[in-house]
Amino acid sequence: MNKILGFLSAAPRISTHPDAEMSGPRSRVLGLIKGFNSLNWEVKPFIVGDRVSRKWSAKGSGEAISTGFFKTLAIDLVRLGLGVVNTWRSWQELGKKVDCVYEYAATLQCLGWIFKRHGIPWILQTEALLFYEAKVERKALVLDSIAKWLEIWSYRECDVLACVSETLKEILVSDFNIPPEKIVLVPNGVDTDFINPNQYQAKRIFPGFTVGFIGSLYKWAGLDLLLEALSELRAENLDLSLVVVGDGSMKATWESYAQELGISDNVVFVGQVPWSEIPQYISGFDIGYSGQMQLQMGKMYLSPMKLYEYMGMGKPVIASAFEDAQRLICEDKTGFLFRSGDKEDLKRCLLKAYSKRDMLPEMGHMARKEIEANHSWNARVQVLLQGVEQILGKEKL
Repeated sequence: MNKILGFLSAAPRISTHPDAEMSGPRSRVLGLIKGFNSLNWEVKPFIVGDRVSRKWSAKGSGEAISTGFFKTLAIDLVRLGLGVVNTWRSWQELGKKVDCVYEYAATLQCLGWIFKRHGIPWILQTEALLFYEAKVERKALVLDSIAKWLEIWSYRECDVLACVSETLKEILVSDFNIPPEKIVLVPNGVDTDFINPNQYQAKRIFPGFTVGFIGSLYKWAGLDLLLEALSELRAENLDLSLVVVGDGSMKATWESYAQELGISDNVVFVGQVPWSEIPQYISGFDIGYSGQMQLQMGKMYLSPMKLYEYMGMGKPVIASAFEDAQRLICEDKTGFLFRSGDKEDLKRCLLKAYSKRDMLPEMGHMARKEIEANHSWNARVQVLLQGVEQILGKEKL
């Protein structure tokens, strides 16, 4: 008989709808569910973002949270209330039907504890310090003390904590005393059926060498550094252009900066597009950019989904040399690494990629092979389940 998994997600902005603004979490949720299905698990989802109005997860929902103290406070209170209501709803709907629950962590909300109270293993997944990012990086949280307490409490209470990076694990262990033996490392991955270069016609905007970016436009994405580097290299008569696909708080600022640098004719900000169109845009890039900067806390612990999506679409990558990129990219074979925040080092990588532009398709082919072999969601769930078995014992899973 197949095992049954309850997949929990309390955040109203995380949705599997095609128009969901938070495309990274959407991809991870769908990828993990597909991975469990591939291993003969039946998945019963309780995803709050799929149960509320689409306005809560659609374009502009993130900006709406950050529009003022009292509105943000009201939203915080709503999230706390929803957390209580949805805890009981999820238990009533799934409690007697599942062997295990996997929860996608959310700010000010936590569902899985009630399942653990009834003897059902609770796996909690975190990809960030949610209270920190919401308060400091996005200005989208007022009740940060409560959010921090609830988040750290849930990390301590869950049976297994799935963590996207070794850096994040180290922070959780050293700063918050989370037992390291309960943590399983599960970086992001790719749906290799959907992210497949053989299935799409390239949507190319510039005829010349094109650097591409997909994702949310927050400060840590490092596009200002890329704009400056492109401006200086174009002044040296290199035909470099940039296509940016995505939306976020820095979009208008970076569009203005491109004009200020005099390169607006060679930079296009496409904005948010339906998820189904993302592979076509990546196909139109010559190389993908993933230039994460240090977060304001002084560390970068994210597992950038775009790294895996670029390479899954057969594109080499220029990436800041943080943990995930160092683990994934083979220098000069599937991409190029530069020191985060170092414009001259970024220019070095751009020059190298430009000089090797005839070799980029073969590099992209190697990148795709690496993703297929080691970084599909099926492979990620296999690693997760092996870790869970080691922590809980096979008889409990």
